[in-house]
Amino acid sequence: MNVRVRLAPSPTGNLHIGTARTAVFNWLFARNQGGKFILRVEDTDLERSKSEYTDNILEGLTWLGLNWDEGPTFQSQRLETYRQTVQNLLDKGLAYRCYTTSEELDQMREAQKANKQAPRYDNRHRHLTPEQREAFAAEGRQAVIRFIIEDDRAISWEDAVRGTVTWKGSDLGGDMVIARASSSGEIGQPLYNLAVVADDIDMGITHVIRGEDHIGNTPKQILLYEALGAALPEFAHTPLILNKQGQKLSKRDGVTSISDFKDMGYIPEALVNYMTLLGWTPPESTQEIFTLAEAAALFSFDRVNKAGAKFDWDKLNWLNAQYLHKMPVPQLTDLLIPYWQKADYEFDAAVHRPWLEQITALVGPSLVRLTDAVGMCKLFFSSTLEWEEEALAQLQQPKVADALQAVLEAVESHPTLTSAEAQKIAKKLSKEKNLNKGLIMRSLRAALTGAMHGPDLIESWVILHQRGTDKTRLSEAISNLNLPVSGVETETPAPEGHKAETATETPAAVQPPAEVSAAEISISEPVAPEISAAETPSSETLAPEVSAVEIPASETAAPEVSAVEIPTVETSAAQVSAVEVPAVEPVATAVEIAAVHQLETNASGEMTTSNEPETTVIITEVSSGTESDSSIGTTKVTVTEEPPNQAQQIKEQVISILSELPAYIGGFYEQYKSPLTVVGVILASIISLKVLLGVVDELNDIPLLAPTFELIGIGYTVWFVYRYLLRSSNRQQLGQEIQALKEQILGKKS
Repeated sequence: MNVRVRLAPSPTGNLHIGTARTAVFNWLFARNQGGKFILRVEDTDLERSKSEYTDNILEGLTWLGLNWDEGPTFQSQRLETYRQTVQNLLDKGLAYRCYTTSEELDQMREAQKANKQAPRYDNRHRHLTPEQREAFAAEGRQAVIRFIIEDDRAISWEDAVRGTVTWKGSDLGGDMVIARASSSGEIGQPLYNLAVVADDIDMGITHVIRGEDHIGNTPKQILLYEALGAALPEFAHTPLILNKQGQKLSKRDGVTSISDFKDMGYIPEALVNYMTLLGWTPPESTQEIFTLAEAAALFSFDRVNKAGAKFDWDKLNWLNAQYLHKMPVPQLTDLLIPYWQKADYEFDAAVHRPWLEQITALVGPSLVRLTDAVGMCKLFFSSTLEWEEEALAQLQQPKVADALQAVLEAVESHPTLTSAEAQKIAKKLSKEKNLNKGLIMRSLRAALTGAMHGPDLIESWVILHQRGTDKTRLSEAISNLNLPVSGVETETPAPEGHKAETATETPAAVQPPAEVSAAEISISEPVAPEISAAETPSSETLAPEVSAVEIPASETAAPEVSAVEIPTVETSAAQVSAVEVPAVEPVATAVEIAAVHQLETNASGEMTTSNEPETTVIITEVSSGTESDSSIGTTKVTVTEEPPNQAQQIKEQVISILSELPAYIGGFYEQYKSPLTVVGVILASIISLKVLLGVVDELNDIPLLAPTFELIGIGYTVWFVYRYLLRSSNRQQLGQEIQALKEQILGKKS
């Protein structure tokens, strides 16, 4: 058989995902059978059909790679053929003119509804006499053409997807209208079912492949084929595409047209691949990525599902990412350039081609859709940065200014920059300037990209350097080092033994000298959210890192309290709880609490942090009085923290997990008691049968030793499960025994 299939979209809207999936199945079947794929545009609805929709359909099919072998033909150019077909049916007495008015049809439906009957035409004008027809025409009534459908007729066909399908003639709604009324009294515009059948006959269509929403039209069209004396094609009604709720995918669900998918950054290869899997299962169920040619070689209707196919955005995104990640850089660059241009990024596609391909190579492995490249690549094209709060906070870290200034000076001596040179600069500065490499890299990312997360930093730096953008941004970042950032301020910690300055004139916060790390006292500002407060005079325990110190409250203390901000130490990340001290009138008190690790002096004279887990708390108390006679008392408390025993912690966690196992098993059994019982009975039956067969087999030539031990083992297992796991009282007993064993192992009292 010379297979001929057709796609027949209506240009009343853009190419829909459902129509496109039907096109995919038609194309795959035609290529699999070595047949022809024909395109026909069904534009008989002259009011709703538009040329721009026709263009969208043709462009969408071309973009998807679904090339057609014949067409497109347009039904609007075949109206005379359809009228001749209608006249042929009239001449055979298989159709007639119906003069029923719309008002009469409405009354008919209302009566049927009142009698709880399905709405249908009652065929009242099927047997009009010539005199009755003339009388209706004289009244000015216009006649439609109806095709006769006998109620007692049964229509059956073998569907390639659904098997045998049968309809009763009485379920088809009465005699079917095949042509509209005409004011001239002639045959009016032909309707869908007649035009489709006439076209399929003239085009020699052998297989009609369409969505299952057309299955109700098939019995009517079969009757028309028979009335016109034509051979029936084979029918295949494919499953509908559904939304997450299991309903037919529609415009209300958002993106449904192929042009929308294109604008969203999906590529045709991935979209066609996904549509192929919407309702069709490949022979190798593990294979999910196909070209059209590969899928065509495997396609058959016996693997097309009857149930509807739910549209899965995650699956489509995954497939699209797979294709993008494997795509050659030049090809991917060609696809990305239009999106960058649409975003108004400034570049010359020809002049900057090598630079653009470097960007593509960098972001390509992270793309899911082509549109993702717009946001990812903004940092390379934009002349200004939108600083994220996290990046600004990074720029406020200690020694960031030194790090960025050193990088800027190094960059000035490199007209060109490679990845290896960029790595070498960072490593060299870390060693020569005694700067943490992590600090350099984090600060560099914040300065160059305005964010703390993004594409590979070194490669991004190299790309930015080619246009000199890195120098500009480093300079801007250095100038922005004093920008206010919400969060904890970071300052260099004061060496041990440094003295605090006391403010006596105003209650405002005291600004410490640059080389001294001091806590600020502010009456009006709230405590930073990172710092916990210990209230006085109660002796509540401070944070775990610091021992609590009680501070007696003054009897004349005002109800307001002063918040103490604690500077953070970048190298040790020591955390200290804040102490709230009641304000003393009439003189404001400045209190400095410095939480520092023991400091040591290395060979180069730098102050370094010792690894000893010792914490020092210095509390300075200032009595009320004048500036000259105020007395200062200093209390120093040193707390040595015992490092945790990691092995002991791991052992406790393992034992804790094992001790909770019986309770978990018991809860699991109670929740799934019924199904577990059924499964247990089945397994017991299988095991018993196996044992019985084994016993019979062993009896033939060897003693019953092995079967006996097997029976004993099975019996003991069943007893143990019932004894300790199924009975709630015994589960509790077993849990207590395990808890006692756990406490004994940990060295606790049982």
